[in-house]
Amino acid sequence: MTSTGLEKEKAVSKVARRRRVALWVVTTFLLLAQGLAVLLFFRHGWEALAFPYPLNYGEGPLLDQSVRLAAFENIYRTDLGAPPYVVANYPPLFMLAQVPFVWLFGPALWYGRLISLLGVAAVALFVGLTLHALTRDRIAALAGAMIFPAIPYVVRWSSLSRVDSLGLALSWAGLFVVARWPQKRWSVFVSALLLVAAVYTRQTYIVAAPLAAFVWLVAQGQRRRALQTASIASGACFLLFAVLNISTGEGFFLNTVTANLNDFRWERVSLNALGALLACPMLMLGSLAFLLLTSRKGNRAWWLVAPYLIASVPTAVLVGKVGSDVNYLLELSAALSLATGAFIAWQRRRPRLRTALIALLAVQMLALAQSSRVASGLQNYVIDQRTEVARLSMMVAEADGPVLTDDYMGLLPERGKRIYFQPFEMTQLARDGDWDQRPFVEGIAKEMFPLIMIWSPPFAREIRQDRWTPRMLEEIRNHYERTGRVADMVIYRPKE
Repeated sequence: MTSTGLEKEKAVSKVARRRRVALWVVTTFLLLAQGLAVLLFFRHGWEALAFPYPLNYGEGPLLDQSVRLAAFENIYRTDLGAPPYVVANYPPLFMLAQVPFVWLFGPALWYGRLISLLGVAAVALFVGLTLHALTRDRIAALAGAMIFPAIPYVVRWSSLSRVDSLGLALSWAGLFVVARWPQKRWSVFVSALLLVAAVYTRQTYIVAAPLAAFVWLVAQGQRRRALQTASIASGACFLLFAVLNISTGEGFFLNTVTANLNDFRWERVSLNALGALLACPMLMLGSLAFLLLTSRKGNRAWWLVAPYLIASVPTAVLVGKVGSDVNYLLELSAALSLATGAFIAWQRRRPRLRTALIALLAVQMLALAQSSRVASGLQNYVIDQRTEVARLSMMVAEADGPVLTDDYMGLLPERGKRIYFQPFEMTQLARDGDWDQRPFVEGIAKEMFPLIMIWSPPFAREIRQDRWTPRMLEEIRNHYERTGRVADMVIYRPKE
């Protein structure tokens, strides 16, 4: 070999070595940034587990429903004209998962929160495993997995005793089975049952994961398996729906469908879309680039990533419903994590671009960690009021009769009382003409409630308008007197 050839070879080797070093450096930077974000996630969860009182309006009804199921009661009532005035907005799997804990430990919120935290960890695990099954790229798989628990929406919702994380984990378990073993017979049944379990944890998971699984199987030439999976999943869904609806006298449809048809406000969608773009620009742009620029023929991952990403958008748009929250953005968050990891894997043949993308993702992770502090701040705002919330809990325990409250409904089942009235749900039903509020309002006028507590924080004073009808508030003013303010709750007691 000539000296010129040797020099060229050395130059090429030096360039390759520099690229490897650069890739190692930015990957280390990314892992450190993601480690920081995940550490914040665990700290946020631990603080929630250590807090024995409600952190969210929706925790109370779910705990109450778990207690009722533990006593073998029907939670899907059809007679909304008689007390208790409560509805069960979700399918029963999350509540059923808590029943053994209710039997062992009594009513508490920590085990529902633990299930949610484990659900988030499971989603991250299955996103990573799915990416590895699709791309065989360890860096992309690890990056995609660790994005999910760092997203602020996930951090905020992960510590709450709510249905969303468990349902999303089940849907991702089903997707992973399909992606990893598309040719196995047993995977048809296992994936279908997992997808059905997700739907019967939260009904909005009926679209994205099943659609992605079907498209992926068809793209892999497994049309028969795709049809079998779709048939088993849809058949099981309809059968369970029929059983639950018939056994509850059509109460299951009333509670999970009719009671969820709230008013829709596009301004809420616009506000959340802007917030997502500001919080996750790298994730959104990278996912869009993967969706539009990737060759469908040369990238098998596209056929699972693209349908899941596209189908997660309609669920995210439902954040515009009155009373909705960032839980409607969790499925989209998982889709962005998956697509971002797939985009990094796609750049393996472009080492410079891949290195730049990983560096940008590391910066994005640091920004996500900073944004997650806001989510933690919202939780800490409640936890810092622990002494005052303990006073509310004592008031509930000492009340001789049913207690009306909104944000701290979870105190009722914790204190061995049943929820008598769910303000938001029943108010929305009254406005839609699906519930006659007059008997309940008459109860207020008769001063049959020894204690009424209404949440009125300085940052959301108008929220009571979505939770209580004008007639209810009028009767409370006429027959109850304001006796104090504890933990942002205005306390009312009957006039003497």
